[in-house]
Amino acid sequence: MIRVLLVGGIVAAFLGGLAVGGLYWSLVRDLPDFTTLADYRPPLTTVVLDRHGEPIAEFFVERRRMVPLADVPQVVIDAFLAAEDDTFYEHGGVDYRSILRAAWANVRAGGETVQGASTITQQMVKQLLLSPEQTYTRKIREALLAQRIEDRFTKEEILELYLNQIYFGAGAHGIAEAALTYYGKPIGEVTVAEAAMLAGLPKAPGRHSPFLSPERSEDRRRYVLDRMREEGFLDDATWQAARDEPPELATPAFRENFADAAYFSEQVRRRLVDVLGNDQLLGGGLVIETTLDLALQHQATEAVRAGLVAHDHRQGYRGAVRSVGSTDLTDPAGPLAGIAEENGGIDRWPEGHEPPQPLLGVVLRLDEKAGHATVGFAPGLEAQVALDDVTWARPYGDDHRWDKVDSLDDVFAVGDVARFRVQPSDDGTAVARLYQEPLAEGALLSFEIGTGEVLALVGGRDFEQSEFDRTTQARRQPGSAYKPLIYAAAVESEFTPASTVYDRPVVYDDPESGVSWRPENYGRKFLGAITLREALARSVNNAAIHVLQEIGVGRVLDLSRRLGIESRLDRNLGLALGVSPVTLLEITRAYATLAAGGHTVEPIFVRRVLDRDGQVLLEHLPLDEERPSGGATRLAAEEAGKAGEAAMDPATAYLAASLLRDVVEHPRGTGRRARSLGRTLGGKTGTTNDGGDAWFVGFSPDVATGAWVGFDEDHVLGRGETGGRAALPIWIDFMKVALEGRPKRDLVVPDGIVFARIDAATGLLAAPGSEDTVFQAFLAGTAPTARAEARAAAPESERRLRLDF
Repeated sequence: MIRVLLVGGIVAAFLGGLAVGGLYWSLVRDLPDFTTLADYRPPLTTVVLDRHGEPIAEFFVERRRMVPLADVPQVVIDAFLAAEDDTFYEHGGVDYRSILRAAWANVRAGGETVQGASTITQQMVKQLLLSPEQTYTRKIREALLAQRIEDRFTKEEILELYLNQIYFGAGAHGIAEAALTYYGKPIGEVTVAEAAMLAGLPKAPGRHSPFLSPERSEDRRRYVLDRMREEGFLDDATWQAARDEPPELATPAFRENFADAAYFSEQVRRRLVDVLGNDQLLGGGLVIETTLDLALQHQATEAVRAGLVAHDHRQGYRGAVRSVGSTDLTDPAGPLAGIAEENGGIDRWPEGHEPPQPLLGVVLRLDEKAGHATVGFAPGLEAQVALDDVTWARPYGDDHRWDKVDSLDDVFAVGDVARFRVQPSDDGTAVARLYQEPLAEGALLSFEIGTGEVLALVGGRDFEQSEFDRTTQARRQPGSAYKPLIYAAAVESEFTPASTVYDRPVVYDDPESGVSWRPENYGRKFLGAITLREALARSVNNAAIHVLQEIGVGRVLDLSRRLGIESRLDRNLGLALGVSPVTLLEITRAYATLAAGGHTVEPIFVRRVLDRDGQVLLEHLPLDEERPSGGATRLAAEEAGKAGEAAMDPATAYLAASLLRDVVEHPRGTGRRARSLGRTLGGKTGTTNDGGDAWFVGFSPDVATGAWVGFDEDHVLGRGETGGRAALPIWIDFMKVALEGRPKRDLVVPDGIVFARIDAATGLLAAPGSEDTVFQAFLAGTAPTARAEARAAAPESERRLRLDF
């Protein structure tokens, strides 16, 4: 019997051992390879920088920045140890005492899980190697892996992996991103009070979020502080000070720049998705060094917005959003309560600055004698609108363009709901300005002529409303902004600035299209025989058509391609009036090439793309998608150097550029307002026949800039809304800042150029004593030899003749 029992026991032990071994084998046979943690490469945020290293955008699938443990303040480490694993430096991956303590606490709570026992190492295993499922099998596998990891990695390495991997809520992965997301500061600047809040988040990021649940967040923060004191990490004075110092939440200041750079950043994103792929862009932790100048980008955005608002004001006021009637306006539960909710629950003015967005307000009272209206934005929250600030608000449309606003009731009625910009004062009062969202769109593109580097790009009025980029994606008729290419082809074809062209009523039979047509000038006045420079400066339509007909459409098409116009161009005389749509990028690049002495200027918007290890992936990425980018490999310097190939003879290009200078410097030039900048400038206005597009494209010797105003759909801008009125002010406002700090200089005069003083009217050599003369550039051997008769300057009224087409 004893023998039988002994044999049975041995067999049972053997079978039990097999069972335990089998169970152990089933748990460990497919454990993840934890050795891969030695090359921990989680998804990282890709950062886009401007030319000065300022962040302008971020791309990510998980918003995370890696930080070495050495850069994490000790107080942060202490907070996590106290909150999550106070025996971290003692256990071997699993804390059995904590397991027993947690089990007893949970039993006492009636089986509810009120206390956990996972160590930091186990939490890291769950985050990086296992699924989050709540099963005993997963917990055992987690413990086994935690012990193996403790044997393979140091405590510091484990802690660094943990702090960079865990999720803190609000889209923040890792401790460095959490400090930015919640406090707007780098992790190295976090205080004791702030560290305690961060350490309290990983347990339940949503439940303890200071954004969503401030009270629970504060309770959790105080719990962490108490644990820090219990573990000896804080003395009583520091603990008390931290408890009495609730952290102030803040977003990173640099992210406020993202909105103004959104169109540019989207260009970067689209291009790099094509070249590098979405996964590498969103998770590769790339550093994208761009050419953008953030300060100029802000100026460009403001210039476009101001120009569109000014245009919108010239069209008049489209009326109130709605009316709530004139009763119950003082009732706290009346219409003002609803308006306050629509304004995001506002109940006081922000200190020191105006609200970032226009607010809805109700007109409460009109005081004609005092000259202001009182507007309510919430119960007890009011501001005043002065009559002088709404004189633009005549009824909308050309039929009312001469109407005047003489009183407040010409604009408002009590109970009107409208949008206002509000500027609070230090004394608690506020001033409001009537606001309506512009209907027209606008765009601006600017780049350096010498390097091609893009300085600013504004693709529309508001990226949130429309991501369509009107600098590169929209093809619009350039109108007279295309005429410089006609005249550039003319000076390549033996015309000179002093050549006589004709502006007279005529019917053209277009041999290319077979259509007969009779063009007119803006203002419908014909000037007769004039010089080539005068014709371009005053944007004379018939003269441009006369020149195009004489030199042939083919010459202009050929030059247009050389200057970088890639859009389809109609082969007919309408080319002289800019009827073939082009992009803002194309036409601005063409002007820049003229200013560069005929050398092709290729706009570049990305200087370098670095991977997370600092290796260069790309260089010198061109803005034009059709230009070679070098694929997913480093773009060789000699490939980038192709920008600069000769598109025109330098002397001929200089002559064409000098004609564009006349547009600005001529007393009747359509770009004469730009003379206020006091610089050497060239450029040209453009307005389409139907008044749907307004342009100004121009350059200094250093910077080329194009501005456009119009509608995405067919719609007129309004009577009198020419390029000189709608687009040129935007260009001036931007260039005034863009040229600050740059030395004043002239275009470089190449070999083969001579100068002669000519009579402005006839183009002949100026007679001694003549007053209306011009010092004009010519190709060597083409200057006039005949001399004009002496004459006085033209009358002021004639010099100011309006031809702004």
